[in-house]
Amino acid sequence: MTTELAASSAVRPSTTRRTLLRLLGCLLGTTVLVLASSLAVVWGTHRTAETVRTRSLPAVMELAAVRTALVRADTAAITSFQTRQAGLVGPGEEYQNQIAAASQSLAQAAEDIGSGDTSSRQIQVVEGLLVTYISLMGQAHAHYRQSGADGLATVYAWYASRLLYSDGGILAQLDTLLAAETATLETRLSSGWLSPGTTLVWVLPVLFLLLLLVGAQLFLRRRFRRGVNWGLAAATVLLVVLTAGTSFVLVSNEQLADAHAELSEVRRLSAEQAAGADQEGITALDGLLAGFCSPAGGCEVRSDVFRSRPDAGSPAAPPSPSASAMPVADRDVLRRAEEVDDQAALATGATSGAFVVLLLASPIALLVWLGLRPRIEEYRYRSR
Repeated sequence: MTTELAASSAVRPSTTRRTLLRLLGCLLGTTVLVLASSLAVVWGTHRTAETVRTRSLPAVMELAAVRTALVRADTAAITSFQTRQAGLVGPGEEYQNQIAAASQSLAQAAEDIGSGDTSSRQIQVVEGLLVTYISLMGQAHAHYRQSGADGLATVYAWYASRLLYSDGGILAQLDTLLAAETATLETRLSSGWLSPGTTLVWVLPVLFLLLLLVGAQLFLRRRFRRGVNWGLAAATVLLVVLTAGTSFVLVSNEQLADAHAELSEVRRLSAEQAAGADQEGITALDGLLAGFCSPAGGCEVRSDVFRSRPDAGSPAAPPSPSASAMPVADRDVLRRAEEVDDQAALATGATSGAFVVLLLASPIALLVWLGLRPRIEEYRYRSR
């Protein structure tokens, strides 16, 4: 009987070994979860930040630039009639430069937005309307050079400006595009991998693994009367490094928010530029119309028929109180636009650095295994 009990005791598995194996399984499983969740968050944030940097932010800035350039071009074209420049060189160099800038920015915006969605089709509408506008303004200046300041030249100029400013015209289409692309940008900055709740995806597994590592150290210290398990200690240090690396996504989020704020400033400055040029255009067009349709004679055709207010319908931020006192220089807009690019580049750079840290912290599972393996081997043939 005694011999049977002894044999049974000899083959009974060790409870300590079972506990160590369960602990090892929990640590390894949680480590895999931590690495997978951290990698997913960093990768998702990096891709979203790259999309925002290369597509969303440029598209909004380019559409705002198109709007400002077209307002300036129209003002330059109308002003050339009053200065008699139209009879010599046509609409002038300023008009040509602004039209070229608008066309280039519009083409770039179309490339950034991509194809197959509503915005892409709306850009095609704007491109078609722009071709018509250029044709009408060209006809106005051609008649002016041939016949001088006749009514036909004024009519063509009127229709060109009306196509630009009227409801459903070029600027209205651009305003709709700007609103849609701004909404898309804000959605990307507040949802998906950039949403505040995404932080919990990697923070909770990290905290759970940290508790398991600390608990494993305490268990081994109590069970084996040893101070520190250096394998688990090294794994804990790497976990801290991994946490610091993954937290780069928070830095990336902040930098994208800063880029968005700078973008709002770019749009505000662009709106102020357009408003100033538009006021000049209103005065020039009303002066041109007065020569052939005098209000004293009962003619009520004025530019406010289709220009209800300067910069009508623009979704940009309202001009500052000092806008009229201090005209906005192009260099101010360019400087702000560069800051947008810089902040967006820093955001993608932060997530790129996080990948390096994740790579350095990946041996956590190996260190956990090396830390527990000697203790597990000690109890391979023990019963307690």
